[in-house]
Amino acid sequence: MPNVLDLIDGLPGSGALVIRHAQRQEMRGAEGYRTCGLTARGKEQASEFGRALAGRFPGYRIFHSPVKRCEQTALAISRELGVRRVQPEKMLGVSYIRVSVEEGFTEADRHGDNFLREWFGGRVPPEIFMPLAEARDQQVSYLRSKLANSGGKTLDIHVTHDWNINILREGIFGLRHEDIGWPDYLSGLAFHSRPEGLIAVLEDGSKKLI
Repeated sequence: MPNVLDLIDGLPGSGALVIRHAQRQEMRGAEGYRTCGLTARGKEQASEFGRALAGRFPGYRIFHSPVKRCEQTALAISRELGVRRVQPEKMLGVSYIRVSVEEGFTEADRHGDNFLREWFGGRVPPEIFMPLAEARDQQVSYLRSKLANSGGKTLDIHVTHDWNINILREGIFGLRHEDIGWPDYLSGLAFHSRPEGLIAVLEDGSKKLI
């Protein structure tokens, strides 16, 4: 089975991994979005992920969505890599929700299990959730800015959410979660810069210039 860690050796110079957090506890509603933490197994997964990365790059920077489970994932990885500081980033959270988190989750709950398809298909009010193309461009712009100041042979690790991974997979590659499956814990994409633009890389090795 392809794994995001398999992409590391193919990153020339500096690069970035965008990954979903490790296994979380059961989450309910908007308040759960903020406070839901990792399970014991999730903490082990994040530590194992960090150990698998150790020694493969001269330097690392770690960023995370400003919620508990993403911070816990980032901290567990950072301890294994000897990174002293992890940084919360709004763009790794639900920055594509234009209203409050509570209102956004109420809209998502209204659509049930079909929410993501309704959203990406343009059938969710754009004043509540950014359209897919705009959300994708927001995420890509954030990654470009981080890579632009990485300062050399550095791996950036961005810990985010399943919705964000789906935005990138479908927005860049046109891959629907109904066809390829929901993002697993600690799965994601890799990115690196080239003179002609940003290269996005899927776990199966597929690449696209954006």
